[in-house]
Parts: sequence; C-alpha cells; structure tokens
Amino acid sequence: MRGYYNKNLFLYHLSVITRTSSPSFLIPSPSSIFRAPNYATVTETLQKQSFTVNYLVNNCGLLPDSALQASKYVLFNTPEKPDSVIALFRSFGFSDLQIHNVIRKKPRILVSKPKETILPKLEFLISKGVSKSQLARLIDLNPQILQRSLEKHLIPTFDLLNNFIRSEERTIASILHSVQILTSATSHRNINLLVDLGVRERSLARLLCHWPWMLLFNSKDLKSIIDEVIKMGVDPSKANFVPALYAKLLPKSMWDRKVELYKSFGLTDDNICEAFVKHPFCMLKSVQKIEACIEFFVKELGWKPVDVTNYPVLLSLNLEKRLVPRAAVLKILMANGAIKSCKHLLAYTVSEEMFFKNYVNRDKDQAPELSKLYREKMNLPVMDRKLMS
Repeated sequence: MRGYYNKNLFLYHLSVITRTSSPSFLIPSPSSIFRAPNYATVTETLQKQSFTVNYLVNNCGLLPDSALQASKYVLFNTPEKPDSVIALFRSFGFSDLQIHNVIRKKPRILVSKPKETILPKLEFLISKGVSKSQLARLIDLNPQILQRSLEKHLIPTFDLLNNFIRSEERTIASILHSVQILTSATSHRNINLLVDLGVRERSLARLLCHWPWMLLFNSKDLKSIIDEVIKMGVDPSKANFVPALYAKLLPKSMWDRKVELYKSFGLTDDNICEAFVKHPFCMLKSVQKIEACIEFFVKELGWKPVDVTNYPVLLSLNLEKRLVPRAAVLKILMANGAIKSCKHLLAYTVSEEMFFKNYVNRDKDQAPELSKLYREKMNLPVMDRKLMS
C-alpha cells in the first residue's frame, strides 16, 4: 500500500511540474518553519527519476513498480552510461534475461564505470578458467561480485579457496556450487575457525569441493554445531569430521527421522552415536536406503541390527551391486564350511579384484559355480578374465 502511495505521489508531483510554471505545493507559507526547497534541484531529481524509470522498464525489462523502487537507489538522465554497461554484458554473452536479473537485483551497477570497475572482474574470472556461460550464470546468481573490490576481496578469496583445493578448475566448480562464497566475509571467518580447531587441509578441500555452503553459516551458529559434534566424540583432526559436521548442519527433522528409524530396529542412542562417530555417512543416507540395508542383513543373513551399526560403512555400499552379490558368495562358502560366518567386513569393502582373489577364487573347484552365481546377482553377461585368474 505504501509503495502504491509513493508511486502515485511521484506521478502527481511530476504532472504538476510539467503543467505549471510555479508549483505552489513546493512554496511554504510565510509562517512555515520549513525552509523552502530548491525548486531546480527537486525538478531535476524528479526528471532523472522519470527518465530512470522509463529506461529500466523499456531497456531492462523491469515492471513499473520494480523500476520505481530501483530508482530510489540509482538515478541518471542520459542513456550513455547504462547503455555501455549493458553492452559490456552482452559482449560477454549475457542473455537479456540474465542482464534483467542482474539489474533487478543490483540497479546501481548501471551507473558503474564498466571499463574501470566491471570489466577487470569479468576478465579476472575468465583468466581463472571460467567459461562465458559460467560467468553469465555466476553474475546472474550473485551480482554482488561486481560490487566487491577485486584487489581487496575477490582475488584474496579466490586464492584462499584455491590454496586448499589446489586446482583452479575445482575452485571454480566450488564457487559455482555456492555462488555466495566468493563475496561472503563469513566464509573467511569460518575457514579460520576450522583451521584453528585442527581440521586438516585435505578435509577443508573436501568441504569446499562438496559442501561449500557450510561456510556461509553464521560463525556463532557454526561454532555451536561444531561443539556438538566434538561432544559426540568426533575428532576435528580426523577425516570423518567434515561429513559429521555436514550431517548436523542439515535440518534437524532429517536427523530425527533417521534416529527414529534406527530405534525402530531396537538400537539405542549410544548405538546410533557410536555408528555416527565411526562413519557419519550413516546419517546422510536416505531413510529408504538405511531401512533396506538393515532389513537385508537381518532377514537374509541373520545379523542383529547392532551388528550392522557396528560396521556402519555397510550402509553406504550399494545394496544391489555390492552387498547382495557378495553376500550370496559368502553364504555358499559358509554352507560348504570354507568360512564360519558371513560377517566378513572386508568381503564387502575390498576392491572387486581382491574379493575375487580372497573369496570367489579361493577354491578352484568352486570358483566356476561362485563366479556364475556372482554374475547372475550382478546381472552381468560376462565376467572379466582378469578377475577369474
């Protein structure tokens, strides 16, 4: 309602100025305590606002209300500067929609000096390997990049990320994955926080490559979650700390659903916590995946649910392509007395080559039968000769 009123007031003032030579609404009475406004200044401002609104509507595709709102932050009365900004964007392959989005979010960009303030930032990103299509997408999603200092912020931030990732290509992928990371001051503070806690460079590189949005959390909130993860028993210097932190940063409802599922199998809070500390990904898999895996081991192999959570890495393995085929081989070996139990963790985690060497080919007489069974469970028409040797 207020925006509607301001719009009509602006249009009323503009119509009065264009109709009358002495706008009395600008001239206070002799008894007024207010200083008379400078008529020439007010007139010039309203004329600039009118030109700006028309330009934003006709050249940038903004709706009238949005254009009027944007004119509070940017004013111009000639098209030369905004035309040059738009021309620069187009020279880098920006679509009309992307230009519209950038200007709608950051209208001040239209009065920038394109060659002095915009071009160097675009060229910097291109020099690091960003393609033109990626560049347009990046600026579309985060036009604040064009308002940050190149020397004081963008270059140091890119270098900081790249120091951990050690690949400009993957650094670019990380930025595209979470576009705010290049402009947020929070990311710097959170990286320093994690380094001070003893998080390894390799772990930080993993975080930046897969979950860079984690660094955009408010530092106080992030520290609170970090303390919670450490209290659960996860060591910041270990490789499992970052995925553990990721799991706890997800919506609490997701965590609670999985806790409820584990408890439905008779597992306790201590069982769940121990599994999480060993392998945080056991709380990152879908409810359906967790349920299917536990039911397979309990119903098909006779395990207890706690046996599964004692080896929580099993919950991250592919059920159809890894667990079921290998379990079929182990059941045959156990039935023939070759092994005492199907609880061979290594049998499920080793490479394909090692699995064949240690289990399928351990008895040459049984190898053809086991190979056939394994192939059928894997739905494979043939088996690699190297694995059979």
